[in-house]
Amino acid sequence: MAQARPDGNDRYRFCPKCGAELGRGVQAGRERLICGGCGFIFYQNPIVGVAAIVIEDGAVLLTLRGDGRGWDVPGGFVEYDEDIYDALKREMAEETGLEIGIDGVYDVRSNFHASGQHNVGVWVRAHRTGGTLAAADDAVDARFFPFDALPAEAEIAFPTDRLVLARLREEHARG
Repeated sequence: MAQARPDGNDRYRFCPKCGAELGRGVQAGRERLICGGCGFIFYQNPIVGVAAIVIEDGAVLLTLRGDGRGWDVPGGFVEYDEDIYDALKREMAEETGLEIGIDGVYDVRSNFHASGQHNVGVWVRAHRTGGTLAAADDAVDARFFPFDALPAEAEIAFPTDRLVLARLREEHARG
């Protein structure tokens, strides 16, 4: 089996507009998928994910993923017609049972950890406004971890969450 292209240009073969076969061509200095029938340029944009950084009493909320990959900062993907903050509130309610208020963007990072998929993650500071903490949906556990007792790095599901948590831990240590 051929190795996946880092630009994702091996995932699609046919034009979503006319059904003709897609080919490769250079447009605006980048190789892109271009329809041989209608000329449509098939831009492959990243999927946007959001995660809520909720800190209470010096501890940060993490969820344990049900797929066995480990702990993560709770959140999920923004749907096509959804505001990014509405998506975050929805994901938090689904995964943790918590209602949240938004405090502001903390970090934005490109996630290249999923083969064949480029995600852009947005970590947002948030605070609890209601609800009762209970893992649900694709989370099997949800709890607050003091910064000096976070799960081991190998137990954190995603490299970008590791970076964000390390930054938070450093800021917490500085006071």
